[in-house]
Amino acid sequence: MHYEIILNPTAGNGKAQKTWNILQPVIEGQLDYSLHQTDYANHEAFFAKRIAKAYPHNSDTVVIVIGGDGTLHNVLNGLVKAGSTLPLSYIPAGTGNDFARGYGISLNPEKALQQIISTTKARTITIGHYTESIKNEEGYFLNNIGIGFDAAIVSRTNSSKTKKSLNKLRLGNLSYLSKAFGVIYDQQPFQLTLQEQGHHYIFANAFIVVATNHPYIGGGFQIDHSANVNDDAISMVVAERKNWLLTLWEVIQFGRGKLAESRFAHHFHAKALHYSTTSLEFGQIDGENMGNRFYDLNVDTSHYQFWQEPLN
Repeated sequence: MHYEIILNPTAGNGKAQKTWNILQPVIEGQLDYSLHQTDYANHEAFFAKRIAKAYPHNSDTVVIVIGGDGTLHNVLNGLVKAGSTLPLSYIPAGTGNDFARGYGISLNPEKALQQIISTTKARTITIGHYTESIKNEEGYFLNNIGIGFDAAIVSRTNSSKTKKSLNKLRLGNLSYLSKAFGVIYDQQPFQLTLQEQGHHYIFANAFIVVATNHPYIGGGFQIDHSANVNDDAISMVVAERKNWLLTLWEVIQFGRGKLAESRFAHHFHAKALHYSTTSLEFGQIDGENMGNRFYDLNVDTSHYQFWQEPLN
């Protein structure tokens, strides 16, 4: 087996580089591999496309990503858009590492590597696919797409100086949590129109809108514990802004992983969803900013192969 390793050394405020420093002595002499190290934003997608072109029909090559959820997101999109079927594997070294939790990948680098090496057959999992009509975008996601509350947190967290400090202490999810309370006061409700399985819904005061492929968001918080990468469907949670106390309660339930089950939230589970906003809103995909804009999204499912045995 040959391994094409894509490393984003700056992921996790340098955590990925430290991870590679740990793994390199283990890999040297044991694995047949090539290393590609990113130098700029979205460089990993370039490497993914180049690898796809180099191995168009090779069943003995696996792509290993070392970095965060954003790095994995870019590699996946690079491979799929290049028409590649090369299986992916992942050694989490970012801030949130939500996909690792959702799939079942150890946060210990050596154990995550062992999950790859011990694998004998690729596993097909569900991934999200979306098209955005206003900006004519198309792409894929492994974790979730959020509009409103969580996306505003992502925007603030990714531009925050405290994020780097908390990352050094391995407390990156606290940065997400610390911004949440500020967003409660600042984030205004918005109108969301949703179509799902022939039904039409209008939410006049949408506040939290998340379409997710697995339970985790924001570095280990659970948006919907029933979501599963082995289920050919996307889960969606919509919560509307109520009075101040009820909104605070919704956010607490969000933090406890109970929002999807709450009577104050709307829960959907479908292979296809169409939803749009009538105002400029923050958006995020796999923890990366999508910008502050109007959205007209079609979300459905696709599939990709992973070369990694999940934890039991």
